[in-house]
Amino acid sequence: MEHNVTVTIPNDIRYLNLAVGVIRDAAQLAEIGNDDIADIVTASRELLFNAIRHAYPKGMQGPIDVDIQLQPHGIRVSVHDMGLPFDFERYMASEREGGLKQIADYVDELRFSNLGKQGKSFTIFKSHPMDFENVVYRPYSDLEDESPASLKPASIQIRDFECGDEEAISRLIYNNYTYSYFKSLFYYPRKIRELNEEGEIASVVAQTREGEIVGHFALIRIPDANIAEIGVAVVHPDYKGKGIMNAMLDRVQQKAKELKLDAIFGEALMLHPFSQRANLRHGFGESALLLGIVPNTVSLTDPNAVRTDKRAAVLIGYKILNGVKERAIYLPSRYRELVEDIYVNAHLAVLPLEPDAAPPTGESRIGYDLSPYTQSGTLIVDRIGSDFTHAMRHTLHTLYKKHVDMIFADINLSACSHIDDAVEVLKEEGFVFSGVLFYRKGRDDYLRMQMPNSDNVETKEIVCHSGFCSELLQKINAELGEY
Repeated sequence: MEHNVTVTIPNDIRYLNLAVGVIRDAAQLAEIGNDDIADIVTASRELLFNAIRHAYPKGMQGPIDVDIQLQPHGIRVSVHDMGLPFDFERYMASEREGGLKQIADYVDELRFSNLGKQGKSFTIFKSHPMDFENVVYRPYSDLEDESPASLKPASIQIRDFECGDEEAISRLIYNNYTYSYFKSLFYYPRKIRELNEEGEIASVVAQTREGEIVGHFALIRIPDANIAEIGVAVVHPDYKGKGIMNAMLDRVQQKAKELKLDAIFGEALMLHPFSQRANLRHGFGESALLLGIVPNTVSLTDPNAVRTDKRAAVLIGYKILNGVKERAIYLPSRYRELVEDIYVNAHLAVLPLEPDAAPPTGESRIGYDLSPYTQSGTLIVDRIGSDFTHAMRHTLHTLYKKHVDMIFADINLSACSHIDDAVEVLKEEGFVFSGVLFYRKGRDDYLRMQMPNSDNVETKEIVCHSGFCSELLQKINAELGEY
């Protein structure tokens, strides 16, 4: 279905509900689901309100055109006016909250078009999952597949993503998880295609001789760094145990080298040992244990998996690809031996930097990230100044207001000479050890600490495969017990 609906209103607040009502009715025709309808209506109302209030100079009357496009994979709403010019990029780069930035939280795409003498337009798009009618849900734990790649059937081809694979990939995700998979963008074929085209993800698929896509594995590029996460690994149930998963991982690793990435990392679920064992077998070094990352909606049908109603943990494993053998870092005194062991796991030597003996001076540099997938927020510490305690607590308070379940703190090991000061302040706030993230930002490594911000975080039912994982878990539980 692809239909257009257009309405024009004056820049008069009394007409706001009229236009919003048309959008709501159109969204219902698009059959995008109640939650998506609510999101597109909320975003459209804010967009129209801004246009009515701010598009034209005070006292000037002018039209506002609303174009609604019902498309096969969602609904697109464009708001056009002939009012004042607007610097969209500067606005989005500013530190202000609400307004257009709030709109971006409700939709999958927010785009601004400067049309010169034809005015300007804002466009929002809300995707909806494809129709999975007639797809049989046959869940299983693909992470048990320990078959060597050499067992891959001769009729199976492992190749890079091609345009047209996206629908089959979405169906594979659904086939294994229904709608419980937390990286929800993979339910949207359009997004899979666009992100592959833009290089933000690099998918690898397994294809039968008959042309059926029966497996998927991906590199997911990390912003502001030259690394990628490996994941979104699924195999059709009929092809489990044939070495396809490992064959795809071999290609994913080769692709990472072709892209000249500094490192790749994987997240192993801590509800069972299978994915942890697979990462170790492929040369990944365990570096961090992250609590509460996996939503409790993710379903695992494997009878050996631990059952929990809370958010589960993951074990991070890294593989360094750039040939670097040593790293110059500031070692935190409290965690020195543990951090050194993590570097050994990654086949890296530590060159300890001498901490600054003088008290910290100047302003701290602390930012934060939010992850809607994992319901977590992260403090990012790149400089520790004399105002660190105040600046950190101010940023932490911002994350509290976001109602996230987990809060992490990442401290730059390459730049923070007063790292011990930061660790102790974070400990006072309730943070505990998590691990090390290599090349987390730019080419710097970061110490990660963590703090559950909800009772919905699992801290007891956690399965470790290796002795080092058990050591990490023991340290984390000991520190949690201090509070």
